[in-house]
Amino acid sequence: MDCHSAGNFTSWVDLFDTDQVVKTARPGHALVVDIGGSKGHDIEKFLQKHPTVPKESLILQDLPEVLEKFTINPGITVYPYDFFTPQPVKGAAVYYFHIVLHDWPDNKATEILEVVRDAMEPGYSKVLIHEALVAAKEPSLTATTLDMTMMTLFSALERSEDQWYKLIGSVEGLQVTKIWKARHSVESIIEIERV
Repeated sequence: MDCHSAGNFTSWVDLFDTDQVVKTARPGHALVVDIGGSKGHDIEKFLQKHPTVPKESLILQDLPEVLEKFTINPGITVYPYDFFTPQPVKGAAVYYFHIVLHDWPDNKATEILEVVRDAMEPGYSKVLIHEALVAAKEPSLTATTLDMTMMTLFSALERSEDQWYKLIGSVEGLQVTKIWKARHSVESIIEIERV
């Protein structure tokens, strides 16, 4: 996580159109829920880019024992949460996962996605999955090394674009709307809507 937060990978606010998220925000709804967000480095980047958004609209979720280790920016609401339990924040504009689902095999990743789907507002809420994307042809050394590491340590994997489409397609009511790719990075953002 420190590697990502230090800026060695493309920041999600530089890859995804966060201005559009702010422009279409609905009063009384959370703007961004960073699920499994550790010390809040990704949601902090959103706050730096959009410093005028209300505090209650940015929510950092992780296990209590993770969150208690860090001092979180007071502009972010901290919410202890286990992503295998029902999502308490309903109808957020964005539910964001950064290098979370690669920790889990397909059956567990599906459970996580089903939980977040149930909290989404159709036609408004999006899930953004920020992960390494293994190219179908000539994958990068970084992506394949990450894939081998995940397999060895967790029986998990870095997924190809086809594997992401298959995983998302297996969750009733969710569909991939776009994959945002960085030109010189192994990470991409998979944008998902509830239909």
